[in-house]
Amino acid sequence: MKSLIKSTLLLACIGQLACEKENTPDPYTSVTISMGANSVSDVYYNLADGSSSSVNRSDWDIAFSVPTQSATVLINEGAGVELYCVGDTNYWESVDENTIEGLQPRFNDKTGWTVGAFNQNFDQTDVFNFGWGHYNMSDHNVYGDSIYVIKLTDGTYRKFFYRERIGATAVHYLEWANLDGSDPVNAQVVATSYVGTRNFIHYSLVNQEIVEAEPLNDQWDLLFTRYVLQIPAGPGLIMNYTFTGVLSKAGVTVAKVKGLPPSEAMDTDAEAGYSGNADAIGYDWKVSDPGTHEISLVDSVSYFVKSVDGTKHQLYFTGYGGNTAGTIDLKVKTVE
Repeated sequence: MKSLIKSTLLLACIGQLACEKENTPDPYTSVTISMGANSVSDVYYNLADGSSSSVNRSDWDIAFSVPTQSATVLINEGAGVELYCVGDTNYWESVDENTIEGLQPRFNDKTGWTVGAFNQNFDQTDVFNFGWGHYNMSDHNVYGDSIYVIKLTDGTYRKFFYRERIGATAVHYLEWANLDGSDPVNAQVVATSYVGTRNFIHYSLVNQEIVEAEPLNDQWDLLFTRYVLQIPAGPGLIMNYTFTGVLSKAGVTVAKVKGLPPSEAMDTDAEAGYSGNADAIGYDWKVSDPGTHEISLVDSVSYFVKSVDGTKHQLYFTGYGGNTAGTIDLKVKTVE
């Protein structure tokens, strides 16, 4: 009888513990980022409240940094925009449909937000050189010195001259035309009202209008997007390949922890500590099988993300629907 009572009590305790374990709340919040069918949208995500905003990626072609002491210019490479530097301002009249033959396109630097495709040919020995133009100490403006050919989101090509950036007011003067010089456009992009509230203001050359793609500075931490990386494709060959990945806002830092289940990981387990690189999360949380081309998630990897205000969150990926579905599933929690 005593043995029966002990067995009954033991089973009851085990059952109670099992129930308590089942009832333990999950500290992580499940999040689904939807980039739309064929991943046509960029999604900005706010870790603090879980809110997100999206913009159709094809709505803009280039983006200007807003702070008055900056001169970064990005291209929308995820939507197919390509940029070719063809020479100094003397080349404007000589541009034609053969000008970019043999030239390699320039893309944005993914490690940060200060070197866009337009800034790629800057002279590191000249602090006043921004790639597309030079800073003038007298009036604090940047004057363009390079001619480009740019492929737009609609697939057409234009010759392009970024004439001037007015430093004090974030006003931009642009000039572009068809490659044969027809249909010239002179545009003035006034970003003055965005100073102090946004990092970048986006612009559509196709529609000749400002696009408020990026939310206010304090309303996002991570950008789920598509971008181009140059990868080896054979001996002496480089391929421009478009990846779906995650970029962090300037000032946000990320620590990557590998080899531990997320529930057991701490930010102190990150071998490299916190990184301020924009692509610290990047695209390689998923891998493609070289034989089947099926995509799977990398096991036992999580990321600790420290927002600009110092708040820390941990996240890890739980699902990827591919570009066709355009969905990314993840778990997120605040780290005390």
